[in-house]
Amino acid sequence: MKLIFLGSSFSIVWYMRYHKIVRRSYDKDQDTFRHYILILPCLILAFLINEKFTFKEVMWTFSLYLEAVAILPQLVLLQRTRNIDNLTGQYVFLLG
Repeated sequence: MKLIFLGSSFSIVWYMRYHKIVRRSYDKDQDTFRHYILILPCLILAFLINEKFTFKEVMWTFSLYLEAVAILPQLVLLQRTRNIDNLTGQYVFLLG
């Protein structure tokens, strides 16, 4: 399952960055969400709330917290553009 998850994640990133049609749909003017607003609190929370204070445990906890809020930039972008096609709506729903 982990290999399928990693493979699908890498393929999504590849499509967003390098596929001609998908890359053309990106609008940099609308994508102004400040990502550090999510990263820094998740990292601080991972240092404060974890099972035991080891590097592996803190990074695993950080990834859990970050995964919980990773959908927020996409939701903000969809709210700004108000252009939600069927595929995008289903993708965001399945991410949730």
